[in-house]
Amino acid sequence: MNIRVENLNKNYKKKDSPDVKVLKNVNLEIISGQKIALTGPSGAGKSTLIHILGLMDRPTSGKVYIDDVDCFEGDDKYLCIMRKKNIGFVFQFHYLMPDFTVLENILLPVWGEKNIKFKQAQNILEKVGLLHWQDHFPNELSGGEQQRAALARALINNPQIIFADEPTGNLDRVTGCEIEKLLFESSSQTGSTLVLVTHNDDLASKTDKVIKMTDGKIV
Repeated sequence: MNIRVENLNKNYKKKDSPDVKVLKNVNLEIISGQKIALTGPSGAGKSTLIHILGLMDRPTSGKVYIDDVDCFEGDDKYLCIMRKKNIGFVFQFHYLMPDFTVLENILLPVWGEKNIKFKQAQNILEKVGLLHWQDHFPNELSGGEQQRAALARALINNPQIIFADEPTGNLDRVTGCEIEKLLFESSSQTGSTLVLVTHNDDLASKTDKVIKMTDGKIV
């Protein structure tokens, strides 16, 4: 899916003080199937940008087009459907539900179809090396295993766009490399677009294009 952003702004209101301008007239285009790295210092607006591109937050002004559809013309229900059908997220922290097994966590995004998706979830768990942990709980997994489970959860809806926000930030180098490899393999095998937020220059260098941000702007 192609993504096009026009004059995107995001402000956060603060009581008794001026608004905080996090994104400032951002314009960019991402072609379907590309692997993109968003880099820049902390506070540059990278995470805010992918939350808006992933339809998890609304901009203050500006447009986000996915396959030429102006997404934020739609209501919250529309955005929810778009995310469910087309978008997968991997965050720096895994956000697994502690009272659900690994398999149940993978099925959460498609819970209404869990019986249909059961075998697919097992196949994805096998792909990320966690099939033997499917009936265990997140606290029984290592940090790297938890992040692999989070990646599997992001893939269960066959997303056409994968957003990953510092997906290896909490991991040691060896485990981080494993997650990187799985992300790139998953994107290549399915033809999905991959947008990474990272401070890791080595990881960024493996993508098709690096977009640098500073102070809410693309530089």
